[in-house]
Amino acid sequence: MVWQWNHNPDNSNWSVKERKGYLRLRTSKIDSSFTQVKNILTQRTFGPVCSGSTMIEFSNMKEGDFAGLSLLQKDFGLVGVKVENGKKKVVMINAENGNPKEIESALLNQDRVFFKAECNFKNQADQGKFYYSLDGKKWISIGKTIKMPYTLPHFMGYRFGLFNYASKTAGGFADFDYFRVEDTISEMK
Repeated sequence: MVWQWNHNPDNSNWSVKERKGYLRLRTSKIDSSFTQVKNILTQRTFGPVCSGSTMIEFSNMKEGDFAGLSLLQKDFGLVGVKVENGKKKVVMINAENGNPKEIESALLNQDRVFFKAECNFKNQADQGKFYYSLDGKKWISIGKTIKMPYTLPHFMGYRFGLFNYASKTAGGFADFDYFRVEDTISEMK
């Protein structure tokens, strides 16, 4: 009951049965705007603090694919794996004022990565921070802290989102092993 799709889902492009124990998100069309991507599986954030984490295996992504974890709202932020020029990299994007910008990236030399998003709503701080890990133990901060203003164009409040979309060629997929929510965060700065 806590899960919600961001749009009416395309049920032929997601599965929890193709690979037992994993959520598989397939790309089926080319998308030019993250907020229009179908099959972003979301779950509401909560206060005063919370975090969501996942592990993604991405060996079957295609050129231009982008899969990861978002804090979804009009002014979204996200961290994900992007396939670009045959290379895979972790990318953090901040869409402050509705203008998505790549803030930081790091090359990857493996086919799985862990992501975490942390939210701080204490005293109306309304901040989000992204992390990645190569082993699920040591977390590396990426990008910058995002502002999470309260707006109503997409949802009431921010939602965690698991996503995969194509910008060049449809047909790739990413496998999400788990999604865990906690009511703690590391110290945000």
